[in-house]
Amino acid sequence: MIRSLALRSELLVMDGQTHVTDLGDYLVQETPAEPDYWMGNQLILKRADLDKAAVEAAFVRHLPQAKHRAIVWDIPDLDADRVLPPFLADGYDRDICDALSLTGDIASAETPSGIVLRAIEADADWDQTIAMAHEIGLQEGYAAEDYTRYLVSRSHARRQQIARDLGQWFGAFEGDLLVAHMGMFHDDHVARYQHVETRKSHRRRGICAALLRHCRLWALDRAPDATPVIVADTDGAAGRLYRRMGFAHTETIVGVLRKPA
Repeated sequence: MIRSLALRSELLVMDGQTHVTDLGDYLVQETPAEPDYWMGNQLILKRADLDKAAVEAAFVRHLPQAKHRAIVWDIPDLDADRVLPPFLADGYDRDICDALSLTGDIASAETPSGIVLRAIEADADWDQTIAMAHEIGLQEGYAAEDYTRYLVSRSHARRQQIARDLGQWFGAFEGDLLVAHMGMFHDDHVARYQHVETRKSHRRRGICAALLRHCRLWALDRAPDATPVIVADTDGAAGRLYRRMGFAHTETIVGVLRKPA
């Protein structure tokens, strides 16, 4: 039903939280418990020639409570200029990302002195993931109230999935302080990294690289045949780090987003 590796792995991460309805030319993804999760409530288009007005009308019809608009094309390596101009002219932001996969060994990465890598388990640790993500989100321009509600809801959903043994969340700690965190979810075929973040004060110290390797080895032990996949903004600094760790470009996915007013 889904051609894109990025989208398929995202649905894996959302297992038990989201559902997808195939309506021919497009699919509707809904996450009822998390209406503020933009990419959990979106249209997934199968064709590049669908009219913008018809697409927007379908979004409103199927997701009437949504304050945002999120649309993605399930066409790997689609030429963005074929589909984006009408949306960009109407106030949408482009949302283009690369899916990268690891087909060999992940690069070596030593854990920096004073840093401990471990699973996120205690309530206080989970609270730190929310607080840190909130701080980074404000730095990136997200609205405080809406983003806080989204983060709390996402954290609750992740803990439910971990309780079902679908994956794990990991943190890098300096003493009791969480300085980086990320998730890893998998089935027998794909191991998907999720929501990789490092505290601004602790970047460029090799912490993220060490945590990436830590997560990979954890997944390798559980699902040795699963291909590790990570998604990053095209040409971003994070993508360059992932490539240094051994990941290679698999596909580019094109989407648009209009945030709530």
